Amino acid sequence: MKIIVLGSGTCVPSIERSSPGYLVETDERLFLVDCGSGSLRQVVKAGRDFREIDAVLITHPHPDHISDLISLLHALMAAPGYRREKDLLIAGTERVRQFYENCVFRLLRRPDTFSVTFISAEEKFYIPPVHVFTHPVYHSPGSIAYRIERGGKSVVFTGDTDYGAGLIGFSEGADLIVADSSYLQRDKIKGHMTPGECGRLAGKAGAKRLLLSHIYPVGDGDEFLREAKDAFIGDVEIASDLMELEL
Repeated sequence: MKIIVLGSGTCVPSIERSSPGYLVETDERLFLVDCGSGSLRQVVKAGRDFREIDAVLITHPHPDHISDLISLLHALMAAPGYRREKDLLIAGTERVRQFYENCVFRLLRRPDTFSVTFISAEEKFYIPPVHVFTHPVYHSPGSIAYRIERGGKSVVFTGDTDYGAGLIGFSEGADLIVADSSYLQRDKIKGHMTPGECGRLAGKAGAKRLLLSHIYPVGDGDEFLREAKDAFIGDVEIASDLMELEL
């Protein structure tokens, strides 16, 4: 299983960091986890084919996590010389479904060569041969984290969230946690974790690796790493756009 960071930033425009988005690539599947503004172009820059995406997993419907869903569907229906026939799955909570119904398809016609199926992300679902689990998190109403497992490997995407005990059990033994580490401790904002809280999560969960992502333009990389490493003795990295990690 391979993780490709499309965007390691936030809603704040940045030359260095695009809005949140990640690809999870297995031998059989290509998943898009969140798709903020510019994610679709980042898929192409990463050398992957947006036409091969099997499912889009949305943590919550804030614009920096969902806006390129419209662009993806538009591209799948309008790419020259391409006729998509395999179905596209979209997973999320009820608020994501409402965005999909009320925003996406009020701007676009419904595709006539493939089906778009919405999966209500309640606890767990199976997209062979990948198991996907979800857990509610402390951000905006309906926000969830995802845990993706395939072949004995697992990755957790916290999405935007504050620190919470429930997320520890959900992340237990993960090979990788991709964590919301928005602000340094001195700038702590409710609804988001600090690098130190991300480190504490990874340590208590017994995770192997921690990737700090969703980073606002405050502080510097050394400060983020120092805070996280004070709480976690495992492998810690700071996400950068288009980096790839193998599990």
